[in-house]
Amino acid sequence: MELWNIYDKYRHLTDRVHERGQEMKPGDHHLVVHVWIVNDDGQYLIQRRQPWKIGFPNMWDCSAAGSALMGDDSEQAAIRETKEEIGIGLDMDKGERLFTVKFSEGFDDIWLVRQNIALENLQLQGEEVAEAKWVSEEEIKEMVEKGEFIPFNYFERLFEVANSGISLKKASIHDAEELLALQKEVFLPLYKKYNDHETSPVTQTIERFSERFEQGDYYKIFYHDTLAGSVHVHEKSPGLMRLRIINILDRFHNRGIAQQVMKRLELMHPEADAWELDTILTEERNCYLYEKVGYRRTGEAKTINDDLTLIRYLKNSSLNKIESI
Repeated sequence: MELWNIYDKYRHLTDRVHERGQEMKPGDHHLVVHVWIVNDDGQYLIQRRQPWKIGFPNMWDCSAAGSALMGDDSEQAAIRETKEEIGIGLDMDKGERLFTVKFSEGFDDIWLVRQNIALENLQLQGEEVAEAKWVSEEEIKEMVEKGEFIPFNYFERLFEVANSGISLKKASIHDAEELLALQKEVFLPLYKKYNDHETSPVTQTIERFSERFEQGDYYKIFYHDTLAGSVHVHEKSPGLMRLRIINILDRFHNRGIAQQVMKRLELMHPEADAWELDTILTEERNCYLYEKVGYRRTGEAKTINDDLTLIRYLKNSSLNKIESI
């Protein structure tokens, strides 16, 4: 008997479980994962489903996929499903959750793992997997056109993110000192410009900074494997996500990184109905960026000193989301 944890529409874990094979109740959601393994040559490891599989029999699929079992988080489910289906242990230090597809009965987390694997080391689960092979992005597109590959609606996003050079890696409390130093470097010019001794991230203590890891998610932003910045997001209320802070080091400006990261974050949280953030009124470049990606001023403002006023932005339409099949 396979049991799943039940989530509500905002991806909040409930105290209920669901038995696979039974009809799910309206409003209930469970967690699914899709794993895409890509090697150093840019090839994707794909598997062909057995002809007796229910749902897309005999068709080509991602590296591994399946439902999270009771007690699994997304990463644990990705590791378990990959081990079960193709006998490979994932190197999650080289993995990241790219985005999430919300469907009628759940949340489908899409993982990308950069890992070189020899085909002869695969141990295929005979009940589910007929064969596996490495293919290029173009070959996948051709297979989709021929009706040989499951027609996922997220292929465009998958390849866009995989080829962008931008990676979001979940940070932990062990990264606090490094990320605080990065934050201070990014905000030092603004601290000097506005004489903000009250709210500036430059004056934040390591103790106060470390509290962020207890709320929401903190990510390191990598650009072609080099640390380029960081971002912290959290749920302010059901359906409302807050972009608390985004830091991009000066030497990585004008590469579109912030804009791409904000888009990724929306794709990672399809349960959100809106996003909000605060920024400095007179920093026109930042205001332009936020307005360009769809944020609008709410009219809320907070005066810090004679030179510095923080204003609030909200985005509640044209959010980046992916429709399910």
